[in-house]
Amino acid sequence: MVQDAYFHGFVLLSGHKAKRPALGCSRERGSETSGGWPAERASHREHGPAPGERQAVPGPLPLETRVRVVSALVEGNSIRATARMVGVDKETVMALALRVGEGCGRLHGRLMRDIVAHVIQIDEMWSFVQKKQARVKPDEPEERGDAYLYVAIDANTKLSISFHVGKRDDVNTHLFIEDLRARLSVVPHITSDGWQSYITAVGQNFRGSVDYGQCVKHYSRKPRRDDDHRYEPPRDPFITKTPICGAPRDELLSTSYVERFNLTTRHTVGRTRRLCLAFSKTLRGHRAAVALGICAYNFVRMHGTLGTTPAVAARVAQGPWTLAELVTAALAEGETAPPAPQPLKLQVRPGAEEKPARELPGGRGFLRLV
Repeated sequence: MVQDAYFHGFVLLSGHKAKRPALGCSRERGSETSGGWPAERASHREHGPAPGERQAVPGPLPLETRVRVVSALVEGNSIRATARMVGVDKETVMALALRVGEGCGRLHGRLMRDIVAHVIQIDEMWSFVQKKQARVKPDEPEERGDAYLYVAIDANTKLSISFHVGKRDDVNTHLFIEDLRARLSVVPHITSDGWQSYITAVGQNFRGSVDYGQCVKHYSRKPRRDDDHRYEPPRDPFITKTPICGAPRDELLSTSYVERFNLTTRHTVGRTRRLCLAFSKTLRGHRAAVALGICAYNFVRMHGTLGTTPAVAARVAQGPWTLAELVTAALAEGETAPPAPQPLKLQVRPGAEEKPARELPGGRGFLRLV
């Protein structure tokens, strides 16, 4: 029995009906039959092999071809566009993207632990699976409709520490904040937008070991005379900053970096782009595509401001990775247990003044002079 045929070599089989030469090699081009099949194989498509005749199953994609496929995907191309550019079948691209993406999710889960992040910005970005939420019928699968990307960014290193894909509700918000809390080692300063579920989730998971505030941007619904009203809202009382718990600093209450990350994601993960046909058809595929895009952002893509990758800036990696290294590591990554939350340490943030502090009993945070 051949498993994961697109990663195995040519194997001679008998008694099997011929399949399209897709799941492991470039499509052969023939001029004598339709669909690009050579003449000597045309009869196999319609009648199968002759009795006792052996046939070849397509072999593995070389690493170079896999890297070309993944390179096209992390630049925001769709599945079909990638298949045309690289010269492999659409099903091959989908299978490889799913396997590499899920491996990237496991890789991210193993490497993003004990992160020292003093200033964090969190946000959620809208996308959808199969169809938009308003068109989902009651008898359809729950995974269809809205699929928000929750993400936490270190404002200093621009590292994507934690992410989660799901509905915009209390359950998924708690899962995201719980995962973020388990990956940190120091008391953070966190800023979010005005989504109310964050307040309960942060309070229950950090239990006072956090400086948390919300930065809300008020977009006016009043008509404007210029043509940029959808992109440049009025700046009267545009931003409202509200402390929630701890001692958040007003100058650090911002979501600009994570919103810029959302823009980058819409350019590099084609499934999150608006008004196009590259949207995901399954939640599993959507999560894999997001994991691939975030791992490429963390480990491979050079950040223009930092001059290196976010993973190197955060000391998660010793140097920038090549895309070939990411693909190889993702395909080899096995399952690991999720991180368990550890007691957070109170450290002085860069540029801040050290002040007296005392830890409260029962893990209830710190008593600090502010």
